[in-house]
Amino acid sequence: MKLKLSYLFLVLTIFLSCDELDKLTEFDVSDNYGTTLNVAVPEGGSMSWSENITVNLASNNQVQENLEYIQDVTITNLSFEIDNYVGAADGKLSNATISIAGNTISIGSIDLKAADDSNQIFSIGTAEQLALIAAYLKNEQRVTATLSGTLNTTPVNFDVNIDVEVTVTIDVI
Repeated sequence: MKLKLSYLFLVLTIFLSCDELDKLTEFDVSDNYGTTLNVAVPEGGSMSWSENITVNLASNNQVQENLEYIQDVTITNLSFEIDNYVGAADGKLSNATISIAGNTISIGSIDLKAADDSNQIFSIGTAEQLALIAAYLKNEQRVTATLSGTLNTTPVNFDVNIDVEVTVTIDVI
C-alpha cells in the first residue's frame, strides 16, 4: 500500500510539474494588424467598390521567430471606422461585406457622412466567425480579406480604418 501511495505521489508530482513547466514556456504576443484603406471614386466612376487587405502574423518579429511554435490564435477585435468622408451628404455604402478565409460577413448599409461625423465603430463578425478566422490564421499565418459594397453616389472619398487585434499564444516546447 505504501508503495502504491508513493508511486501515485510521484506520478502526480511529475504531472503537476509538467503543467508548471508548460506555463513557463508559453507566452502571448498581442499586436494590431490594422490598416487604413482610402476609397476614392471620381465623378462617374464605378459604383461598386472592392478592396483587399492581407493580415500576416509574421509581420510581427516575435511571431515570425516562433511560427512553428504557434499554439493558439485569438482575434480580440475586428472592427472598422469611416473617416475623412468627402462627398454628398446622403452618400451610402450598401450591400457592404467582408470576406475572409471563405467566410462572408454581411455589414449591411452605411450612411457614410453620419458614420464619419459620429466616429461610429462597426464591429465585424460573431465570436464563432472570429474563431474560424483565427483557426485559419493559426494554420496559414496569413489571410486576405476582401471588403466590398455599392456606393449610391460619386464622387466620394473616405478612409476605412480597419482594426484587427490579434493575440498569438506561442509555446516553445
